[in-house]
Amino acid sequence: MKIYIVLLVLLASVLFNVSAFTESIQGEGGWRDYDRDGRKDTAVQPHPRTSPDSVGKKAGRPAPSANIPKTRWENYVSRHCTFTLLKPAGWIVKESYKDNPRTWSFSVTEPTGRCQVSSEHGASPKDRDPDALIRSVVDDLRKQTPSLQLAPTARRRSLNLVDATGKKTGEKIIVVFEGTYTDKKKQKRQFRSLVTAGGGLTLNQRIEAAEGHLGEFAPILLQILANLRVAKGIYASDEGGQMAQPAQGLPRQVPMVPQQLASGWARFSAPPGWKQVDLGKGACIVTDPAQRLYFMVAGAEFVAPRYYVRGVPGVLMSEFRAPSDAFAFSATQTGQASNFRFLFVKQRPDLLQQMQSFAGPIRSVAAEDFSYTCTMKGRTYKGFSTGGCSGDAMRASWRLWHFTIMAPEDEFDAALPTLAAVLGSYELNREMAGRRMAENLRNYYAGLRDLSNQIAKNSEQMRRENLELHMERGRVQDYISYQTTRMIMGEYDYLAGSYGYVRGDPSGLYTAEGNKITSEPYGESITRHMQEINTRQLYEQLPPR
Repeated sequence: MKIYIVLLVLLASVLFNVSAFTESIQGEGGWRDYDRDGRKDTAVQPHPRTSPDSVGKKAGRPAPSANIPKTRWENYVSRHCTFTLLKPAGWIVKESYKDNPRTWSFSVTEPTGRCQVSSEHGASPKDRDPDALIRSVVDDLRKQTPSLQLAPTARRRSLNLVDATGKKTGEKIIVVFEGTYTDKKKQKRQFRSLVTAGGGLTLNQRIEAAEGHLGEFAPILLQILANLRVAKGIYASDEGGQMAQPAQGLPRQVPMVPQQLASGWARFSAPPGWKQVDLGKGACIVTDPAQRLYFMVAGAEFVAPRYYVRGVPGVLMSEFRAPSDAFAFSATQTGQASNFRFLFVKQRPDLLQQMQSFAGPIRSVAAEDFSYTCTMKGRTYKGFSTGGCSGDAMRASWRLWHFTIMAPEDEFDAALPTLAAVLGSYELNREMAGRRMAENLRNYYAGLRDLSNQIAKNSEQMRRENLELHMERGRVQDYISYQTTRMIMGEYDYLAGSYGYVRGDPSGLYTAEGNKITSEPYGESITRHMQEINTRQLYEQLPPR
């Protein structure tokens, strides 16, 4: 029951808005996908006025990404479902999110700490003076770094905000400044910041590195910001305020009503009138009244084909598959959906690492984010899922779990904020999950005890059977040896009642002590009523010496 591990990871794959940091570098560089790898590259030079000797000099644009070493990039999905970005593999991400006012921030740091990029997005009172907001940002920076020294190179730009009719609705102020400060390790660092305010929003983005090395790391740091994607619905407008809004005003926010599954396994919030189907153990299907929009927490069970399990309700037959493939396969096999076309499939190394820590080295595990379109109820639906697959140690069976949101393709973007809110509110009942885990552990250890006892019983039985086989083989060998000896010696033995046995040879009969029988009541007729020892059963009754 580790399913709650992945509750905070979803939705980042449908993120589309680009950060406003690009405005700060239009005069000295730009964004472009030079190598056509789907990642925006940069051509940015250090600001020419950071040194007094460079005033008035204009640096030429370098060749695109000419001096940037080859870097392996990886996708990062926000834990709070607010953004996604590309970052160099191994770089460390820290993020935070809060409401009232809604603010989210993150930082991406090179593993050795040589450079860092950070960004903070937040809401602000619409009637607040933008210049005052920017001054408060600088004041906060001074409080955090008392050794702050600002360079006399700040630039300010003012933009008028207009609505869809062209009417001015406010002002947006953009300020770019740079400077140095001494960190906690007494090392001097150089930074460049962009701060914007206006239209009810603030943005504070900064790149920094060890003094003298900012120009070296700036292209990679700016590429990270260039490939930032903000989730739709996080704000009612972009960083420019209300200029992207229609004239009739902002869209009405859908109210959310807390709900709980009938079994008590989980709770969530959904718009009024939405229906739920409790599938047990935290799994559920939540839909709007028209059953067009879906939020699902569900899974499927699979058995390896070599076991020929057919006709068992809820169990499918297949070898281990990746989560996206398993999702489409199970939906198609059960008749829930068809015609899957994947828009993207991305590995989740963070979830995979957690799953592997629980599953161990011999169990198959996989985790992915994937977006797709499919045919359901006769129309095209679009969906996004985070899913995982885990198998048993014998590779006999495996299970798919997934968190999914779905809506008609033409309604998906509009429904995304609502579906994201439902998804973000989903929470397992930790007490019930804990009891379930404790019960599973008890059953697991009880099963280990039963298995241990059964192994001990089987071992004892095998020991006894092996001992019996060994003794039987010894008895057989003794009888064969007896027959062989008697044949070579030309002797024959008879059972002689209370006298045990007598042994005969061409010279006569002898007692067990070796005394020859020469008188009555013995004699040649003595053997007339005796039983010759010519079978193993007779031999074992009284083994001759």
